[in-house]
Amino acid sequence: MKITFASLLVLGLVAFTGCDKGTQGGPGATNPSNRNTISQDDDTFKLSVPTFSTSIKQGESKVVDIGIKRGKNFDEDVSLKFDNLPKGVSLDPAAPAIKHGDKDTKVTLKAANDAAVGDFTVRVIGHPTKGPDASNDMKLSVEKK
Repeated sequence: MKITFASLLVLGLVAFTGCDKGTQGGPGATNPSNRNTISQDDDTFKLSVPTFSTSIKQGESKVVDIGIKRGKNFDEDVSLKFDNLPKGVSLDPAAPAIKHGDKDTKVTLKAANDAAVGDFTVRVIGHPTKGPDASNDMKLSVEKK
């Protein structure tokens, strides 16, 4: 019983905090061997996306937070791009960004009445002022209204 409880507690903590996935970007990420490391260099950044799949129904809007984990020497603006959005799903603002000093930004996903239904993986790409991009995958589920 104790082992089962402990296992559930660990799984819950992993699900709550999410996995440290995605690639890092910024000036310190110019070496490809640094792109998927567990530790983060001082002049890099990583993007965080919702841990669980974001669900939205056709005709609805939903606000999601896109966060940034900055190395201690990384203080640049990061513009965001969303690749592989399903047909009929748009963003507001259309060109979101995380300003230097900010820890996140809010983006509104809008599903048209005829948006494609299904489960999708949307690639969130962060483009810094200098250095390579960082990316992370966000799960999106569009449901029939």
